[in-house]
Order: sequence, then C-alpha cells, then structure tokens
Amino acid sequence: MLKISQLFGPTIQGEGSAAGRHCLFVRVFDCNLECTFCDTAYTWAVTDEKAAKTRSGRRYDRDDPAYGLKLMEPVDVLAGLRKLWDIQTRSTIIVVSGGEPMMQQQALFPVLQQLRDWGNEVHIETASSGNRLSKRYKPTVLAALHATDVPVPVQRVMVMPEGSDGPTNITTAQQIADAALSRGYGLSLRSHVLLWSDDPDR
Repeated sequence: MLKISQLFGPTIQGEGSAAGRHCLFVRVFDCNLECTFCDTAYTWAVTDEKAAKTRSGRRYDRDDPAYGLKLMEPVDVLAGLRKLWDIQTRSTIIVVSGGEPMMQQQALFPVLQQLRDWGNEVHIETASSGNRLSKRYKPTVLAALHATDVPVPVQRVMVMPEGSDGPTNITTAQQIADAALSRGYGLSLRSHVLLWSDDPDR
C-alpha cells in the first residue's frame, strides 16, 4: 500500500529543468525530514511535535479528505492518474513529490514501472535543506552514486529560490542568480508559485 496525500493535474512543472512543461503530480504522505521552509507540511506535520518544526507551527489533520493520508494500492494510483489525463496514449511528466517519496521506494516501484512502460517521463522530488547533518548526509548513498561512475554534469545542476509567493520568489532568485551563474549552474524559478501562489492543487 502507498501512503498518498493527493493526485492532481494537469498542471505545469514549476521547478527544475522541466519548468513550464505539462505534468501530473503524485504527492505522497509522510516525511522523515524536517525542512522548516516546507510548503507541503500538510503531508507530515500531523502531531504537535512535528508541527513545531515547521515555519508556521500549524498542525494538520491526518484525516483531512483533501490532503490527508489515503492508503492506495499501486493500481489505484494509476487509475487516479488516468482519470486526470489519458497517460496510456498521451504521455506526460509524472512528478512524484511529497512528503518524502524515498520513504516508499519499494511500494512506488510498480507505479513508476507502469508509467514508464506507457511512455511517461517520471520525475522524483526529494529535499534535504534545513535538516541537521545526520538527516541529510548519507555517506553510503553518496558512495553508491560515486560507484556508478556517472557524474552529474555541472550544467545539469539547477538552483531554485525558496518562497511561497511571487515577490519572495523573485527577490530570492535575484540574490542567488550571480552565484549560480558563476558556478555554471542553471536557475529555476518556481513557476507554479508565480502563477498560483501557494495553491496546493496547482
């Protein structure tokens, strides 16, 4: 069973090198990180202890029908996506976000495999900023990545400003743009925030 918060779209991918492209979202429920800037805390801040780690301090309802926990079989996730868009004949990007998708790697595999078999592009979003070193530094993961001998080219690195409203997004982007460019990195604005602010369904 997969722990899901919401399935939504079509929308645009707001972040990274695919910004502006058509996509659907699978937003998983639960997270083992503690990003203070998190804009989807409704997927994990469901206790007073967890809520205290967020910027707002707000506690969310785990059983909220819109954004709370939904236990779903992989076939149900695929059926839900097909109701949003005909992903079998009109391929698109499926963004798996969270929460923290990597907490559900094994359960997600059949969904991801089927999406790829139907010709869809799959993107997985994960984060680590704002967490203590023991939560974000994983030497075994880095060693496994290094062992693949597939370095990430510098031009594939994208820097993105944090901000849940348009003006903050632009201001932060202006502050980091020169530093990113001097390193050969790309800069991705959060297009969905510029268009729809902090609407969780976009």
